[in-house]
Amino acid sequence: MLNDDVTPHLLTDAESASFEKDGFLHVPGALTSDAARHLEATVDRIHDTHKKRGFDPYTERAFNPHRPFFFPDFLPQDESLVNLLDHGPVFHKVWGILGWNIYCYHTHLIVTPPRDREDPRTGRLNFHQDSGRVNREMESHPRPRLSVKVVYWLSDCSQPDRGNLFVVPGSHIEDQRSFPEDGSAPSEATPICCQPGDAVIFDRRLWHSASPNESDVVRKGLFYGYGYRWLRPKDNMSISVDMLANQDPIRRQLMGDGYNANGHFSPRDEDVPLRLWLMEKELIK
Repeated sequence: MLNDDVTPHLLTDAESASFEKDGFLHVPGALTSDAARHLEATVDRIHDTHKKRGFDPYTERAFNPHRPFFFPDFLPQDESLVNLLDHGPVFHKVWGILGWNIYCYHTHLIVTPPRDREDPRTGRLNFHQDSGRVNREMESHPRPRLSVKVVYWLSDCSQPDRGNLFVVPGSHIEDQRSFPEDGSAPSEATPICCQPGDAVIFDRRLWHSASPNESDVVRKGLFYGYGYRWLRPKDNMSISVDMLANQDPIRRQLMGDGYNANGHFSPRDEDVPLRLWLMEKELIK
């Protein structure tokens, strides 16, 4: 829930300039140590549940403990995951980048164990831009931002080779890019090294890749995609009526609620309580 302690977390001019230049923003210490440990335990519980069942619901195959575990649509799993939707140290920077007509259209968590060195596929990088067909069907250049993604790191990625997120700084304005055919990182790519509790906000257009986990540390991250309310959800977003009813108005907006379909394009006040809250706090006009 948003509170009045806003000013320390607002997007600064320097942060805005850095994001526009590089396409990403590192937010150190976005979570307290206790919060990061609690969320890690939640992720472990979800991961262990499916490991014990022996079935991976995303791939719809037998659970493979040596492969990354990708789990979308996680908000219904635990209220602590919902609480991050409007987590001040990060969310105030998100709306600072995108504005107020936004919601969370995509969530997923990833648990990446140390890579299986017998499987050559786990040693490759896969640089890409997010949003799939958007990158083929949008006609403008550079393509529009549309959304950003936030990742909260719950494991220690403070050193390279721990499955770090690799990015090509400034590549968010490049519609096409060539990468080494052998799956290695190009010279201009860099790993983002983060402590548990750090967050990274990145433009969906940024060319990025997970990297091989060569360490004995299991990589764990929570990913939240924020986009404009007229974007279709990327996940099923199976949020129940009861779950929505238990949230405050701003969180209901962030969970996809609204007055009617046209309100996604021409919102009324009741569609976008975030806007009213920002106006009340004199953060926007």
